[in-house]
Amino acid sequence: MCSGTVSPLHILKAFQMGADGVLVTGCHIGECHYLKGNYMTAKRIPVVRELLKFVGIVPERLRLEWVSASEGDRFASVVGDFVEQIQNLGPSPLKGSTDGRTHEESKASP
Repeated sequence: MCSGTVSPLHILKAFQMGADGVLVTGCHIGECHYLKGNYMTAKRIPVVRELLKFVGIVPERLRLEWVSASEGDRFASVVGDFVEQIQNLGPSPLKGSTDGRTHEESKASP
């Protein structure tokens, strides 16, 4: 499917459920099969990164990369690099939270 169908709500829900990171990939700009999906994604991701920062999640836990279907080696490299980056960041601050609050927020108010 098109990266333009990745709603910010999907991304936020993934983090709320404890995902350590989210990688969104899409067709290169100008090569979208759905015409403008990747343009929408390019505008949305920076906004979502700001929202993550606002709720206490390091924005580097969300990455957007342009990778075409014919770039298998590049895709593997991007995924490997992102996994390494997330491992260096450690577990999500929401890991184990059932209400979407950070670990620090949970400790502050029962």
